[in-house]
Amino acid sequence: MEADCIEHAKKCHQCQIHSNLNHLPPKELYNMTSPWPFSVWGIDIIGKITPKASNGHEFILVAIDYFTKWVEAASFSVLKAKHVARFIESNIICRYRVSHEIISNNESANKNVKVILEKTTERYRDWADKLPFALWGYRTSIRTSTGMTPYSLVYGMEAVLTAEIEAESLRIILESQIPEAEWVKARYEQLILTNEKRLKALYHV
Repeated sequence: MEADCIEHAKKCHQCQIHSNLNHLPPKELYNMTSPWPFSVWGIDIIGKITPKASNGHEFILVAIDYFTKWVEAASFSVLKAKHVARFIESNIICRYRVSHEIISNNESANKNVKVILEKTTERYRDWADKLPFALWGYRTSIRTSTGMTPYSLVYGMEAVLTAEIEAESLRIILESQIPEAEWVKARYEQLILTNEKRLKALYHV
């Protein structure tokens, strides 16, 4: 079946046009890493998106932390300098800290957010409603550049998914059976190891 899918994709004109291929001319690459979480952010705009979302929004402002690959995004009907300033203030500075540097034109995160939105929306006009779910999908997926999920690099542990609670995964069962004092101690130890995880991710880059 896999071989059939590969053959179909090779012959399908739409698959070839819309695949995630890099069509840019070759040029010298520069390493754009960040020394620590939330010190360097990339920011860019997706849009004008047509058709408009059901709430009238046509733009998505996307920011990505270069260290953890954590993404923040918001949709707008009109996007002006004051909206960008408010977004940076409320979604970056108030949540994390004043960043050392903000770099504009961050196309790779945009591409990933677009792909996730395409997969989660049944009707295209629903894209603004599905944006939080697209961000959740991005934050809880392993990034090849770090070898970890953005969520684990920010919070020191993997996110608990809804399916884990409903199906009672091994992690949920074990955590529910230990006394609160032991759970607090284990969580504290996880947080201490967060810096070690971050260093490992830094060397992975």
